[in-house]
Amino acid sequence: MRKHLRLVALLIPMVLVASNSYAAVKAGSACSKVGSKSVSGGKSYTCVKSGKKLVWDKGVLVPVAKPKASASASAAPNEPAKPVTIADPELSPKSIYSDASMCQLKSSITTEADLGYQMDPMFLNSTGTVNLAIIYTTYTDAAGDDRAFAEYEKVQFPEVAKFYSNSSYGRLKITLTTNNKYYNINKPSASYNLEAMNETSRFSDVALDAVNAAKGDYDFSKIDAILVVMPSSAKTVDLGAMGVRINEGGKTFYQGITASYINPSDKRPVFPRFLVHEIGHNFGLIHPLPQQTRYGWDVMAWEENPGADLFGWEKYILKWIDPTQVNCLASIPNEPVTSFVEATGIASSNTKMNIVRLSESKALVIESRRKSAADELAPNEEGVLVYTIDVNLGSNRAPIKLFSNGKPVHTMPNGNRLLLGSLQEGESVSVEGMKVTVLKHGQSGDFISISKA
Repeated sequence: MRKHLRLVALLIPMVLVASNSYAAVKAGSACSKVGSKSVSGGKSYTCVKSGKKLVWDKGVLVPVAKPKASASASAAPNEPAKPVTIADPELSPKSIYSDASMCQLKSSITTEADLGYQMDPMFLNSTGTVNLAIIYTTYTDAAGDDRAFAEYEKVQFPEVAKFYSNSSYGRLKITLTTNNKYYNINKPSASYNLEAMNETSRFSDVALDAVNAAKGDYDFSKIDAILVVMPSSAKTVDLGAMGVRINEGGKTFYQGITASYINPSDKRPVFPRFLVHEIGHNFGLIHPLPQQTRYGWDVMAWEENPGADLFGWEKYILKWIDPTQVNCLASIPNEPVTSFVEATGIASSNTKMNIVRLSESKALVIESRRKSAADELAPNEEGVLVYTIDVNLGSNRAPIKLFSNGKPVHTMPNGNRLLLGSLQEGESVSVEGMKVTVLKHGQSGDFISISKA
């Protein structure tokens, strides 16, 4: 019986729909009930009393609703889909982090520069003001190259001043003392044996002779760094930063730089950031990356790198990033850790790095990079850098080892391809028993997760 009732209930609405939708209605034709309505031919008719009869009125047009276009249909055929907005992940509490001193690595290297947290005092101070003196020299076998004056005063020095001011967030200011004259050294440049490039080469004597020749014009008590610009024809195969020991002006100079307009190593004019790189050595920085892979980061790896700014770890040991700006984990976390790191190219007091201590001399570092005054990056090249720092490895021995998915790659104007390896939103890498994931890519930095692999 219940099945029959259900069938009747289904049939009744079908009959009503049929009578309303398909019964032909015309104005003036008979209807049965005052006030009833019927739609026919795009009009809505109402049953009215006309005299003694009930008839349909003239009817009114029924407006036709336009169908709403779907999101996909309304978009232009080639218009890219709008990105999905991801809510900011919830950050792990600050209480899980250790004191930053736990992540201040110590090196056992004693014979050369390293990237340990404590910098040797023989290097230039990396905060405050550093006054650079440029001394131009000539020799009995090498006349001066006048192009050097404009190169070092109009190109090299401005690059140095701008780079270190920006990279240090204004904590380091480099000033210039010089004059446009040559100091004639009464000996041949060949006498220094610089072409041998061994222990018999006397680079420090080049600086000593220049200082002695110029000390009548320079007050070395007010000078911190010495650059000797030699003639392009000087007898040498390479120039750059060097260790010296010169007592002058009531102080001892331990660092110096030799240079020329034409770089003797490749017979071309020096790169615009040649001096940025070389004076970096005077601050105690070394070549941080492996030589067998061409990376696109850090002026200390190569002067022409698109991501020329220093690594966050280097800024940390130079005292430009404060300990309060570091999230330090004393060991690999047992539970996932979520944090936000602001791009290291932005001057602020916000968190700049996550560091996971692996040993007394080694750690995992995570930082964020964006286009900045020093980093000439396209949007797809911005992202998170994940690397280990081993302070027991010296220059050219890859103290910094970058971990990536092999992209993005930056193509230089000459066709050379440089690996950046910055991680984008949703990407991850595994290193040292941990998995680092970029949870969200923001305008000023990245939300990242650190968990056991």
